[in-house]
Amino acid sequence: MFTGLVKMAILVNLAMLSTHNIPDWISRLLHQVDGISFDQISGDSFNVSVPGGKHYTFTIRSFPSLSREKAVDLVATLKAMESTRIRPIIASRKLAAPTREILRQANVSWIEAESGVCHFVAPGILIDTKIEEHGHQKEADSTKIRLRDRSGLIAEALLTSPKADDLRLASIVKRTNVSSGLASRLFRRLTDLGILTDHGGGPNRKWQLTDFGALLDLWAQEEREVERVTGLYIWSRSPDALYDKLPALNDLKVQWALAGVSAANLYAPTLTATPNPIVRLDASVPASQAAEALGGEVVQKGANLHLWQTTGNAALYNVAPWISMHGGIGRVDAGLLQIVSRPRAYIESIASPGRTPDVAQNLRERMIASNA
Repeated sequence: MFTGLVKMAILVNLAMLSTHNIPDWISRLLHQVDGISFDQISGDSFNVSVPGGKHYTFTIRSFPSLSREKAVDLVATLKAMESTRIRPIIASRKLAAPTREILRQANVSWIEAESGVCHFVAPGILIDTKIEEHGHQKEADSTKIRLRDRSGLIAEALLTSPKADDLRLASIVKRTNVSSGLASRLFRRLTDLGILTDHGGGPNRKWQLTDFGALLDLWAQEEREVERVTGLYIWSRSPDALYDKLPALNDLKVQWALAGVSAANLYAPTLTATPNPIVRLDASVPASQAAEALGGEVVQKGANLHLWQTTGNAALYNVAPWISMHGGIGRVDAGLLQIVSRPRAYIESIASPGRTPDVAQNLRERMIASNA
């Protein structure tokens, strides 16, 4: 979508853009943006020409990953050194929607490798478009290890490790029960993205998680959606009383846990009304058995509890007992009510409709504060 003064055909000097100073993926994206003329002037800076003879200079600032927390700091830094002649353009793998909004509100331009999003802003121009065809980058991205299923367990382990701890590959492999080869490739990717930093070598090599928020964003973007969602209606006087019925699921002798917004709201109370529970359940168990254990039935409409089930049960690998510190939900004996980890509750609720993103953001802020 184009607004402002930009109304001309593309005219890109590819010979000048295809240098080691400007990455190839940026050159390819710029080549496909209609309505602007580009030419490199020096190093990683280039001019944008618009109708009427106006020129704007942009300098590439590369951030393989950029969390919203780091974006806030970056915007403050840019304002302190604001220049009307040279404007930064953030080059990143893919930004989360809240990070984009922070940059948009600050009138900062950005370009994304994976999504093809190009957002240019300056006096007299506003370009907010998405390039659908940038095949070279898509082909390269398709070979990367994604944070989903078993690989997501590595993200979960990193996000739940004490901040002061040096991270070792062997310990993460032991905690997650994934192969050392998979863990090694994922560590390499996260290091390339600046989410992890490493020091030492060989058996003494260690890592530190340097951008907690960026790892949350990456995992939220890449984790697979729930395969099967089943609605149950369980008779109960109130949502709180319904939560107190959940330990009956222990009679099934399988793994289960509170998940999604119902878990996030326990970790970071935000909603004025208790949300209906969402329960992760072992994928091998028929939903009808869970309904029977709880004294309810499977329904198509009017559900007051939802079961989430996914092959492999990776989301149930790190469940823990929920122990209420304030009464209310969780009045049952310790260890009878199960819950997914804080980071998983976040990624399961951040993109849900309604007020669930508010709950997720509250939980995120608490996790960031405790990790600071």
